[in-house]
Order: sequence, then C-alpha cells, then structure tokens
Amino acid sequence: MEQLITSRDNKYVKLAKSLCTKQGRDKEGMFIIEGYRNVRDASCKGAKIEFLLVSDKCSYDLTALKKHKMYNLAPKIFDYVSDTVTPQGIMAICRMEEINFSDIELENDSLIVVCENLQDPGNAGTIIRSADAAGAKAVIMAKGCVDVYNPKVTRSIMSSLFSVKVIQGKNIDSVFGFLKSNKIKSVAGALTDKSVPLFDADMKGSCAVFIGNEGNGLTAETVKRCDTTVTIPMLGGAESLNASTAAAVMMYEFVRQNETYKKG
Repeated sequence: MEQLITSRDNKYVKLAKSLCTKQGRDKEGMFIIEGYRNVRDASCKGAKIEFLLVSDKCSYDLTALKKHKMYNLAPKIFDYVSDTVTPQGIMAICRMEEINFSDIELENDSLIVVCENLQDPGNAGTIIRSADAAGAKAVIMAKGCVDVYNPKVTRSIMSSLFSVKVIQGKNIDSVFGFLKSNKIKSVAGALTDKSVPLFDADMKGSCAVFIGNEGNGLTAETVKRCDTTVTIPMLGGAESLNASTAAAVMMYEFVRQNETYKKG
C-alpha cells in the first residue's frame, strides 16, 4: 500500500464518498462493497474491483486481496467514508455491470424473481440472497425499486450480487414481454378473490415469482396480468409476512415442486 491518506480531499476518498449517493453511483458507474467477508467473496467471484480502501487499523489478513490496488486510510478518514456504524476497516470500489434480459441463461425449470416498487434495502438484499440460495436464474428489480447498489443493499446481499443476475430499472411491461416470449408463467403473491393457497398452485416448469411493495403489495394491474395469484397460509395470529420472508417461501415452493434441489 502507498502512503497513509489523511485528508478528505484525497481523490480516492472523494470518489468513495460520492458513491454513497445514487447520483454519484450513476455518474461514476461504480459502487461500494464494505466488510472483509463481502470484499473477499466479491473478489473470489470475479467482481470488477477498481481498488480497495483499507483503514490503518484494519486487523484482517489481506494476503488473498493483494492482487487489487489498495490505499491506506487514516481511521478517521475511513470512518468518514464508511456507511456503517462499526466499520470493519475495508471496502472495495467496484465497477457496475449492466445486465439485460438476454444475459439470463434459461432452462426448462428456471426460477425468476420479480420485485415491484420494493423500497426497503434490507428486504431487497435478503430477497436477492434467497434467490441465490434457491437457484434463481435472475432477480428483476423493476423500475421504482430501491437501487441494488445502495450500500445498505450490498451489505445485506453479501456476495450473492455476483452469483445471481440482478436486473434493475426495467418497466413492468418489458418484464411481462420477456416472460411471455420465453413461456415463463407468472405467480403473484397477493390476496384477491381468485387467490389460491400457495401449496395448491402449479409452479412446475419455468416460473416467475412476483413480490410487491412492503406496505401496498403489488399493483392491481400487475396482479391482473399474472397467470396465478397465491396466498401463503397464516396458521397463527400474524396477518401477513415480511416481503422478503414471503418471497423466500414462494421460491422454495417452486424448488419443492420442481425438485431442483435434486438436480444441483
């Protein structure tokens, strides 16, 4: 590493600080991954890491990360850039990757997760991690969803951002066009007069699971356009499930019906 950086006016510090806002991320085409495990896993999975910022007090063994350019920051400067309450002393500045529908590698029993107007960073990150765990081919964050490169999202996603294809910014019409052209059935999680219990729904073959806004759910128009609408049975006193929990339950019902766990 080079000489210790002690000024907020340093160009690398100013760049990293700008990436804490969506405007800065969009302008630079970069985003931040913070925390030792997240950075290490991102490096192993081929993330396009521009450089690392490391606190002078970082206690982690960075041997595995020596292939990346590193800049050593005074602790107070690292804390200034960090978006966390208790920083681990290491972050990676990564190049964004534009992913489109054509990049999704579909099979006969592909799982796609579609989020509409999802706003909570924690929910977004957890849904993407769950999609990765369930073997989903892609997560589509339709226009109006939280930015997946938001630092709060990248922390909760962990390295799954580099394991499952995440597409964002597409309007819902283009999403349905993609699903229709590839004969992928759509399943909405919503309570309507036509809803069926999740475990009675046909989710065999390629399927897209739709998850809506935390407070308002999916829009009525989107629900109407989906092939099937399902509800998750509530056996206790709870009226509903958190969006990310509901998404995980729906994903794993797809896994169960298609027995994809036997094929991995």
